[in-house]
Amino acid sequence: MLNISPIRNIVRKFVSKSKPAVQTVAAETVKETAPKTETKVADEAVPFCHQYWQYMKDTRQLRPLHSDCVSQHGQLNGINHHFINSPYPNNMGEKLPFNDLSPREMITMTDIEFKRLKPLEEPMTVYRCIGKKPDFFKESKLFKKRWDMKKGDIIDMKEYAYATSDINYAKGYLPNNEGILYEIEIPKGARVSRTGDFGKTDEVVTPRSSRYECLGTEHIKDENSDYKKIKLRLILPEEV
Repeated sequence: MLNISPIRNIVRKFVSKSKPAVQTVAAETVKETAPKTETKVADEAVPFCHQYWQYMKDTRQLRPLHSDCVSQHGQLNGINHHFINSPYPNNMGEKLPFNDLSPREMITMTDIEFKRLKPLEEPMTVYRCIGKKPDFFKESKLFKKRWDMKKGDIIDMKEYAYATSDINYAKGYLPNNEGILYEIEIPKGARVSRTGDFGKTDEVVTPRSSRYECLGTEHIKDENSDYKKIKLRLILPEEV
């Protein structure tokens, strides 16, 4: 079991101090880049995410994990609604009963751990199913948008997206064989959280806001099924 206490302390320390750090870097950037004869907004201020990952790199806190998965691998589905339905929830700082972490701490910790995972040595294919969403569901607009996806489209999945190498297991999340079946190519070099029986029934979680390219679609419709099969390829993020 991965000892998450040191990472937890890093998360809490950085989150508590990050705002002054951002202001300081932005101010220094303005000072260095703005003409002396005028005052201007810091258009070229270093983005917060770049500052954060540079901080983690400089303080040697991105050393590789001796694990194939992030420590909260099985718990992330419980906070995915924060990215989809509740972008600014009131309880982001409240402790959760099952791990003594707040959603904000879980997110920060998990993002750090994803950066530290060993890249895949071989490509893999996984499957993810989304059941059909009736019009009265909050997710219905997003479902329709994904249903209408075309080859070449680029999408992002804002949540920590779960998938599996076992297509039959994935189809268990496709009620009445209606909805969307994603067939996802994960290229060599990707950093994903992986558990299970590798090569047979892997369970994979990708980092939040991962981007995918649509490689093609197929409407499977017969007397027993009505779902869209969408082939995706995970786009590797640029390393900072």
